[in-house]
Amino acid sequence: MLSFLRREVRWLLAGVLLTAFSGFGQTYFVSLSNAALRRAFDLSHGRIGLIYALATLASAFVLLELGKTVDRYSTRTMAIIVAVGLAGACLLLALAPVWWVLFPAFLGLRLFGQGMMSHVAMTATGRWFDAHRGRAVSLVSLGYPFSEIILPPLTVLSLLLLGWRGTWLVAAGALVFVCVPIVFKLLSRERVPFKPMDDRKAESAESDDRHWRRPDVLREPSFWFMLGGVLAPAFMVTGLFFHHQHLLEVKDWNQATFAAGFSVFAGVSVVSSLITGGLIDRFNARASLPFYLLPMALALQLPLFFDGQWAVIVMMVLLGVMAGSAATIMGSIWPELYAVRYLGEIRALSFSAMVASSAASPFLLGLLIDLGIAFPVQLSVMGGYALLASGLMGLIQPRLSAVSHGRVLCPKAD
Repeated sequence: MLSFLRREVRWLLAGVLLTAFSGFGQTYFVSLSNAALRRAFDLSHGRIGLIYALATLASAFVLLELGKTVDRYSTRTMAIIVAVGLAGACLLLALAPVWWVLFPAFLGLRLFGQGMMSHVAMTATGRWFDAHRGRAVSLVSLGYPFSEIILPPLTVLSLLLLGWRGTWLVAAGALVFVCVPIVFKLLSRERVPFKPMDDRKAESAESDDRHWRRPDVLREPSFWFMLGGVLAPAFMVTGLFFHHQHLLEVKDWNQATFAAGFSVFAGVSVVSSLITGGLIDRFNARASLPFYLLPMALALQLPLFFDGQWAVIVMMVLLGVMAGSAATIMGSIWPELYAVRYLGEIRALSFSAMVASSAASPFLLGLLIDLGIAFPVQLSVMGGYALLASGLMGLIQPRLSAVSHGRVLCPKAD
């Protein structure tokens, strides 16, 4: 491991920085300003959830096409463009004069933060590494828990000292003056020399049947069964984190405990990610699919049946196990199944679907809250679905194995 780190440190560190700075567009960070935004613009749970959902859904549609650009331009070029775009969204939110400006601000945060920042990092890592892909993806994924550990307590403090506008100004500054120059320097040399798409299409013609395109993936039945499970964490965890302040009110849990839970969540996800990466390199990513949702299925039952503060910590431990595994599995499964030549457009397909899934939950769960449906009951039902999805992903293992080993071939790439 140490020799691997020394040899690949600059590219791994660039990936970690990108995943870490994606935190400014992730729900757990945005939600910390939720109450302040509702007060500032006189918005209900359902209304702000609807704005957030529409913006996230719009970002998913844009990402579907924008995500292809990582196959056409260098990682450094894309990383800088995305970081500047995310900084612009933070600045727009900080200066928002009226409620409707929340929509373009949320759109930019979700597109460049949750969407493209993660997409650039994971696509590059999946393409750069082969034999040690699981290990590399698990290390790059550490940026997520790192930001989850650092950002919540700093943000709570910043909100107290600077207010929500000042907090978002600081976020924009961090992206421009910290993320951009460091990533620019680290990626001054590509690990794999960048080639234009036309050059990549012209080489290795004999292996075209292993390099899937987006239309080929859409015609593969196992992809749709797998997607039913892959989308579950995005929907469920986004909904939980976005409305966590309401959950605290319902359960009489305090904010300090939940903030501590974020740190526990992040720490556990680090361990889970590293363990999963080693298992993937030893076995494969597809074999992990039936198991990684099980901790979340259990975690989502806890608010319905338990009232003690300890339940917050246990819930976040279980969600951390799932999140660490999910980040590593999702970074490894697509190149394992569909090869790497068109990895950007395939990951954009799956990732935009996950973004769309995360778009639906704030609005739908917020609407159900406004209608009087108890939030713990909603969480319990979602946990039951996660258990069902795990079973379905177990049933398609033979088909996934056939795809991975080339026994199911896609049409020859154009």
